[in-house]
Amino acid sequence: MESKTVLVIGAGVQGLTSALLLLHQGAKSVTIVSEASPSDYQKRDPTYASPKAGANWQTYAGNTDYRLQEYDELTYKALWELSVLPECGIMRLPGFEFYNEKPAALQHPWYARFVRNYGFATAADLPPGKQFGVKYDTFTMNVPKYLAWLTGRVKALGGKLVFGKRLEHWQDALSAVPGGKVDIVVNCTGLGALTLGGVEDKDCYPVRGQTILVRAPQVKRTIGTSLALGGTRAAGGKVEEEMKVTYVIPREDGIVILGGTYQKHDGSMEINADSASDIMTRCIGICPELVVNGKLPEIVEHSVGLRPARYGDCRLDSQYLKTSSGREVLFVNNYGHGGYGYQSSWGCAYTVAKMVRRAIGCSQNDSLLSQFVKEVVGSKSAKL
Repeated sequence: MESKTVLVIGAGVQGLTSALLLLHQGAKSVTIVSEASPSDYQKRDPTYASPKAGANWQTYAGNTDYRLQEYDELTYKALWELSVLPECGIMRLPGFEFYNEKPAALQHPWYARFVRNYGFATAADLPPGKQFGVKYDTFTMNVPKYLAWLTGRVKALGGKLVFGKRLEHWQDALSAVPGGKVDIVVNCTGLGALTLGGVEDKDCYPVRGQTILVRAPQVKRTIGTSLALGGTRAAGGKVEEEMKVTYVIPREDGIVILGGTYQKHDGSMEINADSASDIMTRCIGICPELVVNGKLPEIVEHSVGLRPARYGDCRLDSQYLKTSSGREVLFVNNYGHGGYGYQSSWGCAYTVAKMVRRAIGCSQNDSLLSQFVKEVVGSKSAKL
């Protein structure tokens, strides 16, 4: 790995996390190329979703969806340890998932075996209209703070970041490296993979999400009602377009994300006033503590982002491609995560690192992610 030059395209949560783990594995150099950066982006940019995310851990994987299960489980365990670092902006808190009725044949969801403090919601926990729920300890991320931490760690390990570079073709990114001499390219372009030359994945599509950011430091739990027990893939045939996506996601700075919408193939970045009113009503219905002394929470911002979804779920694979100069590079894809980019990020980065190690003839190291987290957390891990 020490002799390899890596180019990562995309500076969202997947690109930053993949770059960070490859640097930790000893890559000779890692350069991230992106038009937008976490600290400088256009809010109406349809291809840069990470800064607009709610960013909590609530799995989409169903009980037989073993690939996504691995990504999410590894990420849960990594975030649990990283949450002891205040600079990360990760907050541990109780998470609730509520359902209209209790399943006739109750099967515990797959994640019950490892999440902390898993159990059933009590009658006192249930909001009006909900007959059943589960609860467990989860995380939320203060997105600006978390992305800044990832960026800082990449720089601290010697990574280079090149922002403001618009790419028509993936090979355009090669100019960010002296002589264009790159051994490995990691494609983390999210929705950009739909149009990026040399990739142009027609299975990618946008899912519009509208949210409201409010100031409500009194809210100390996450709440979701949109997913079936065990994840979206266990939805019993219910199509995603029909789901009412309602969620409450507090951050450690007192900001709470209220959502939302799940509108497939809708690329509009405009705020819809009717949707905003509906979101506020639905969220208050499941989280009454949003209202204090009869007053609605202060609205900080209305936001719209496009989840970078993909038919067949996220793409993690690799192949060898030749550049226009005839140089052969290992081309690794890591995109198409829809609404689960943060909660799968460390598991996906681990998979990227494993694919790279295998391709270049390095021995496999199943503990590479836990080793990284241990080194980052250091002595603070004793507090877990």
